[in-house]
Amino acid sequence: MVMALIMAVAGGPGRSSAQEAQEANEAYISVAYSIKPGETLYSISKKFYLTGDYERVAKTNGWNPMVGLKSGTSLTLRNPLLLDQYTVKTGDTLYAVTNRYFNRTRYMDALMDYNGISDPNTGLKAGAALRVPLPAGELRYTVLKGDTLFSLAARYFKAADYQGAIAQSNGIKDAAGSIKAGQTLQIPNPYYADEAVSSAPSTPNAPSTPSIPSNGAAVPIGPVIVLSIEIDLGNNTLNVLRGGKALKSFGIASGRKAGLTPTGSYEIITKIKNPWYSAKGIPGGDPSNPLGSRWLGLSVPNTQGTKYGIHGTNAPSSIGSYASGGCIRMNNKDVEWLYDTIPTGTKVRIHA
Repeated sequence: MVMALIMAVAGGPGRSSAQEAQEANEAYISVAYSIKPGETLYSISKKFYLTGDYERVAKTNGWNPMVGLKSGTSLTLRNPLLLDQYTVKTGDTLYAVTNRYFNRTRYMDALMDYNGISDPNTGLKAGAALRVPLPAGELRYTVLKGDTLFSLAARYFKAADYQGAIAQSNGIKDAAGSIKAGQTLQIPNPYYADEAVSSAPSTPNAPSTPSIPSNGAAVPIGPVIVLSIEIDLGNNTLNVLRGGKALKSFGIASGRKAGLTPTGSYEIITKIKNPWYSAKGIPGGDPSNPLGSRWLGLSVPNTQGTKYGIHGTNAPSSIGSYASGGCIRMNNKDVEWLYDTIPTGTKVRIHA
């Protein structure tokens, strides 16, 4: 395997004091990943976060997002959506694949790392408050006299819960269902939690909720639902979708002539605050800048996210009309909400 799983306390370089204060009592899983030949920050982000949010990976590692990667270099993935994408081999079963990534020994190591315990023989004290990671959410547990890391791992690690999580992530209705050689399985991070996506109520096929003792309570996380964008040029609206259902709708302005605004399926590949309007040399933040306060560039072929995008405006009265040179205009307050909510890699569908 090219990954090492590390449970860590939130915080790190590049984080503001407000973020550190907010996350001081949170924990997350980190993955150490060895870069393969030809990989980029974008492709790695697509693999582990499914959004292509390369800026997030660059920030975690303190790297310039525009610099190329060197094969063999190790990077850290903070709180990835997926731990791996595994290609099924002949003879594999769902149980065997589960055991490859999740077993009691690894869970005991996770308990130690999650709670900052360095010595398994002396690190557990009666009365101490432990964080117990579970697929159903985090459990807070008060250590009792006689408890050991081994006994806690034996109590809380249930292979069936993790097997169920893999089955659910891959649309396998029966957690013991068959898998086929050559099939690619997404291995979910069972402790995933992130503000950029939403949680949904658990489904009948979700991993079973563990029995919670009286001194702790699990916080359900639930399956991840990714955001997407749909732009309707017919009525000049931009809809943000969550799990295929409308979350928020905005008025826009689009191309002043038919065909100026490209239609099709794209992704957000660049995000810029106070973009410079190079055509007339107008700096970002200038009230006369027609791009407004934010730019979200689209992956229209051969444009590198610099020609077509979703941006603000200095002409709010144009919203709702056909007035642009091909881009999607929004009111500045609306595009700022979009900028803060939507990560790079988000799918965008534009239709007439």
